[in-house]
Amino acid sequence: MVRIGWRLYPTALLRQSCVSIMSYCLKANETLAAGLRRIAREELEGALCQMQKARVGEEADAVHATRKHIKKLRALLRLIRSEIGQEIFTAENNRLRDVARGFSGSRDARVQLQLLEKLGAQIGQKKRAFAKTGAALEEEMTAQADTFGPHRRDAEATLQQICDRLEGWPVDELEMQDLCCGLRHSFKRGRKCFDEVGAAPTTENFHSWRKRVKDIWYQTRLLQNLNRPVLCEMAEAAKTLGQRLGDLHDLAFFRFRLEAEEGCREDERSVLLGLLCTREPELEEISLDLGARFFAEKPGALEKRLRRYAEEWETSRA
Repeated sequence: MVRIGWRLYPTALLRQSCVSIMSYCLKANETLAAGLRRIAREELEGALCQMQKARVGEEADAVHATRKHIKKLRALLRLIRSEIGQEIFTAENNRLRDVARGFSGSRDARVQLQLLEKLGAQIGQKKRAFAKTGAALEEEMTAQADTFGPHRRDAEATLQQICDRLEGWPVDELEMQDLCCGLRHSFKRGRKCFDEVGAAPTTENFHSWRKRVKDIWYQTRLLQNLNRPVLCEMAEAAKTLGQRLGDLHDLAFFRFRLEAEEGCREDERSVLLGLLCTREPELEEISLDLGARFFAEKPGALEKRLRRYAEEWETSRA
């Protein structure tokens, strides 16, 4: 038997799959506090499960899945930040951030290898188009895999401690209207970041905008049952925008790496930089166009709609 969060699971079952298909949304048959704790617990258990079932050579996949669970939990924390208090929010959010950062090297090498394959296909060379650069990234992934064990032990301990503290989170007095206000705040932050990108389209501003869009995507999914047709469509739009911004972030990150490697693998480096510098402006334009449509509504108007959906949902549950 293996402990995941507060439950025990047979080791054989753990090897086959993770605990269950996670349900990242509030449900009508549970109290708000119970739903928030359930979702937080599921994300923590999902992260622990991914780390504990990781096998040699599959660390990158486990890291990717673990980081995704952590992002979803941090989005939940931001949604309820005002209600749980800044002290609890900061402590738990920082712990989760540090766990994710501990695995960032493995994630970065994996993403850059995938990007390298796409760039190779772009010029009609699907296999080993940039063999030297690919070999360097594979070597980096191997080195990161060697550090997975120590990082995993520390991360498991941290996530288990957060799981043990869940019942103490002060969410019992929360109301759905509070969550509507929380999503409005996230939307307002995302809209502000969009304006900042329009005024100064720097890599840093695009990256900040991407993080806020990710929050909106996850938080809209959390509230989707208030009005599934409308909020699922909103979540899908946020997901699409977030993916484009994520692609742009990966391109910029890879470009910075190549620019810092001046004189190294120059034959491949010059071609790659040319491809990246062509694609980045295209993705910026696409992202700005998507953002203009997504953030057309004012935050106050969004909150009014959400509150109306919440009232209708509460009535239907009565």
